[in-house]
Amino acid sequence: MSKPLITIQNLKISRSDKILLNRVDMSIHEFDRIVLVGENGCGKSSLLRTLNKTDEIDDGIIWFSPNLKLCYLEQDPPEPTILNLVEFLSKEIEYADLSKINNVIEQLELKDINYRKKLSGGEIRKIYIAKAIISEPDILLLDEPTNHIDLPTIDWLEKKLLSLKKTMIIVSHDQEFLKKIGSKIFWFHKGKIIKREGSYQNFYEWSKEIIAIEKSKSHKMKQKIKIETKWSIEGISARRKRNMGRVRGLEKLSKDFEDTKIIEKKSMDFVLNKTNESAVNIVEASDISFAYNNSKNSNNIISNFSLKVRRNERIGIIGANGTGKTTLIKILQGIYSPTSGKIKIGEHINVKYFDQNKESILLNSTPWRTMTETGDYVSLMGQKIHVLSYLKKFLFDEKKSLQSNSTLSGGEKVRLLLAKLFLNDHNFLILDEPTNDLDFETLNLLKENIKNYDGTVLIISHDRFFLDNTINKLLVFENNNKILKHEGNFSDYYIKNGLSKLKKIETKNDFKQKPLNKKKSNKVKFTKKKLSFKESYDLKNLPEKIETLESELKLLETLLNKDNLYNDNKKTFDETIEKISKVKEDLSSAEERWLQTQILYDAIKDQ
Repeated sequence: MSKPLITIQNLKISRSDKILLNRVDMSIHEFDRIVLVGENGCGKSSLLRTLNKTDEIDDGIIWFSPNLKLCYLEQDPPEPTILNLVEFLSKEIEYADLSKINNVIEQLELKDINYRKKLSGGEIRKIYIAKAIISEPDILLLDEPTNHIDLPTIDWLEKKLLSLKKTMIIVSHDQEFLKKIGSKIFWFHKGKIIKREGSYQNFYEWSKEIIAIEKSKSHKMKQKIKIETKWSIEGISARRKRNMGRVRGLEKLSKDFEDTKIIEKKSMDFVLNKTNESAVNIVEASDISFAYNNSKNSNNIISNFSLKVRRNERIGIIGANGTGKTTLIKILQGIYSPTSGKIKIGEHINVKYFDQNKESILLNSTPWRTMTETGDYVSLMGQKIHVLSYLKKFLFDEKKSLQSNSTLSGGEKVRLLLAKLFLNDHNFLILDEPTNDLDFETLNLLKENIKNYDGTVLIISHDRFFLDNTINKLLVFENNNKILKHEGNFSDYYIKNGLSKLKKIETKNDFKQKPLNKKKSNKVKFTKKKLSFKESYDLKNLPEKIETLESELKLLETLLNKDNLYNDNKKTFDETIEKISKVKEDLSSAEERWLQTQILYDAIKDQ
């Protein structure tokens, strides 16, 4: 077994009065490649910031191995103020190796950004990836590392991370990336973390099985509360000496059940509908060129490009960072004027633009006021609807709707942008990296809506799965200012161009829910008149055994919390960890047997 680098006990994290993680235990070992998955706002990024010691915890213990070095790639890193990239990285990284810096800069194709003031989102991301790689930490904390970066860089990053043989904790929405990188899954679910050994493959099916099991356990918990309540009231003689302990246990059990109900997961509910017919020709670009200083003598980021976008087309845009993808879509909207050439926008075009930088979200505002600056109602498909009813479709409850936008997670900000985007009339959607930070459920719902959308769509994305399931035409930006046109989806393009090094993207819907086997009823069919000898023995003796195990667990946890135990006696530390795990397993088994026997006893008695 590899050595533990971080051990967490009884961790509690809350943000804005919402409990994200509650009484969580976990260990991170050397060479683990852990991927954190879960719905937006469940605490994935908060855990990374906590491990980076950026955020405080509410309760619990976090033990770090001595002299542990961590490097944190945050979700939205600030734009670096640089004149020279080598100087910037040398300043950021203690004892930096200049040859290594230059090597990584070359591999990430960052040489050309020196002395440039305007950087793309992908270039900013690559600078901080370079910093993380060069730092050579013991643990890499990576929050959405594939956001904004191009497909060749994602391919390079996958291979680089696998070659490093480092401990990694990763948050990502990129399914293909997770399948290749992850060796363990930590699923954030209802304030807990459920762990799974192995890759992300088949995660969705596994999570559904867990949810089905939870429903069964919920029924048992209700039965247990009923039994405990009766014991507390009647003071059963066999347990009278422990009655106060049972009362406290009942209080805790009831609270756990209520917490489970409160944070029960809800589903997104929105549908894209266009509201009016557009012209056949949406927009036409004729021989356009563009340079940022608007001079014909300057280096063009786009050169002599022509394009017709027709009604109901679904066009994907791919290419290396900094090649002009976002620039083009701003020209097509009329936000930028070309240096040369002409842009013609068709009649009756209602454009809605999703900005990857989320600049339209004011951090000092709220989701409510983001939807409507004044009043309580919004217009949806010609009908007035209360803003809270609309926001609930995007999983914002009343409390969250009134909170500051600054408290929202990256994924929640994206959901808010989508809510704003789809509110008013539109027949032409332009989406710049819409999948960044989204949880898998929202990503899948967005994908299905775009497929069924009765309008025109233009999408910039580096999400391989998403592109293969939404578009039928590609614009491919090359490094020589050329833009190639391709009929077909992402996989078709790479197959036709002979890029065999890149694995063909799986086009099946990983989120298509398979019908679950019908579970047997939780109700027990009783045909017997009395308990067996073993059942009677368990009913009488298991409570005492449970009490003994509870006391043993408490003593072991007290020992583990002893200062410097790991440094003073590593053997004792490792043995204590193993004993705690064994006692927890025995305790859970004993409680389950007792509960089943008690339910059976009550059913026989009530016949």
